[in-house]
Amino acid sequence: MRTVIVDTDPGADDALALIMAVNSPDLQVEGITTVGGNATLSDTTDNALRLVEYLDGKQSAIPVAVGAGEPLRGSFTHAYHVHGSEGLGVRLPAPALRPHGMSAVELIRDRAAKSAGPLTVIALGPLTNVAAALESRPDLVDALAEIVVMGGAFDVPGNVTPHAEFNIHEDPWAASAVFASGVPVTLVGLDVTRRTSMHRRSGPRWFAGTSKSAQLGNRILADRFQERSDLQEFYLHDPLAVAAAIDPDILACRPARVSVVTNRDERGRTIARYGDGTVKVAVGVDVPRAVEMVRSLVSAGRA
Repeated sequence: MRTVIVDTDPGADDALALIMAVNSPDLQVEGITTVGGNATLSDTTDNALRLVEYLDGKQSAIPVAVGAGEPLRGSFTHAYHVHGSEGLGVRLPAPALRPHGMSAVELIRDRAAKSAGPLTVIALGPLTNVAAALESRPDLVDALAEIVVMGGAFDVPGNVTPHAEFNIHEDPWAASAVFASGVPVTLVGLDVTRRTSMHRRSGPRWFAGTSKSAQLGNRILADRFQERSDLQEFYLHDPLAVAAAIDPDILACRPARVSVVTNRDERGRTIARYGDGTVKVAVGVDVPRAVEMVRSLVSAGRA
């Protein structure tokens, strides 16, 4: 079992990824840290609290800690047009849970220090919190087993500009710092996430059974397909990153040194120099296995 913190900006596909992480018998979720990105920090934090309470109950042992509302420079642009109203599209009951007393950076440092083994961070949004944690405590490099990042585009176009994937584009300075930190990074980018999807024609029961998480997963996909008549596939961007944390062999990766462009014209472009380095860039994915893992874990959980 891997001990993990999920750093996230929920987000429709982030919600499916969180469901997977909470339901997985192979992950011990020690905390969720929120960051602005897909929506404002207020919305992403509220969505995380609603999701945790819905999945884990009002007495949930999973703390939700509030992180950065802005990137290291400038401001986030947000993606409500992709993820729906308030960043999630579907409504969940107002949570009784409240954010943890520690900030996101403090929680990452605390859990890394207290974990029986090295901690893994699954980063599903801009890397602002992760970069800040590494900067504030350089010995985290040795305390973290790995950072699994959903981000980047190498041999495919970006999804926010012709060059850049959204998470990296939103804070390229943080991404650059994380990739250069020396912590092992697995980079799950658009090169592989665009190969894994749920299709409109497979609904309205993309997830089987009567569990609360299956019902929520089906609601999320139904909402996205209803709101966007042009959408035929729901890409499993963040769920694939969680799948890779559970089973690294689901991906084919190449070691690389990765740099990030921060100038205005090509902001967020990720460049890989393959051969060696602490970053593993995902270049292939076992699509049937990955999609089945997403279906299985989202369908699991309590009725």
